[in-house]
Amino acid sequence: MRPSITITLLRCIVLLPVLLGFALLLGSCQSAPYTKADDAAVDMGGANASLTKLRAAARDTFACFEPILTPDADLKVEFKSLKASIDRYQAAIQGVRSAIASVEKSTNTYIATYVKVRDQVKSSDLRAAMLMRKEAIESQVHDMNLQFATLLAASETLSGQLADLNLFLSASLNAQAVSQSAIMGDAIRGAVANLEASADRVSLELKDLAASLASERPNN
Repeated sequence: MRPSITITLLRCIVLLPVLLGFALLLGSCQSAPYTKADDAAVDMGGANASLTKLRAAARDTFACFEPILTPDADLKVEFKSLKASIDRYQAAIQGVRSAIASVEKSTNTYIATYVKVRDQVKSSDLRAAMLMRKEAIESQVHDMNLQFATLLAASETLSGQLADLNLFLSASLNAQAVSQSAIMGDAIRGAVANLEASADRVSLELKDLAASLASERPNN
């Protein structure tokens, strides 16, 4: 065997433990709880963005309903605008549902990762401290999920009202039908206000939980 080949092989043998150690360290860092907390925080930011779209879409549906009630309204044009706003609202709901699912998945992954790390800790004092941390986060996640459920219920209430309005006007798009549909105005306005208030509460829960998870970040 030539000397150059022998030297190369020896270098590889010497470097192998170092490379393996680096790989293990990298894998450990990637599975650290704070990296999972970062993932959850990103999903929470996405959820807040979807809430902003939902609020805007809800307000837009009511804004598109009001012109139909004016005496000189072009009913076909205004109804087309209303239907388009309802479609945007339904798309916004789906966006929120998807965002909520992502948040729930990433927070559960964070908690599971945290528990795995805690299970490896031998000190009873440190394990107790980590248990308190886990329970505090779980309590926040529970509160957040309750607000999610309330928001989805509010969104479905408004969705049902808009669906009824759409069907009613689709059946008879004339002055009489429009006049009769005016009774829906207060109900839709109230449902929009309730939805916005619920979205605001969810947003606060998301921000509070994101702040709690941010404390996992190592100090640089």
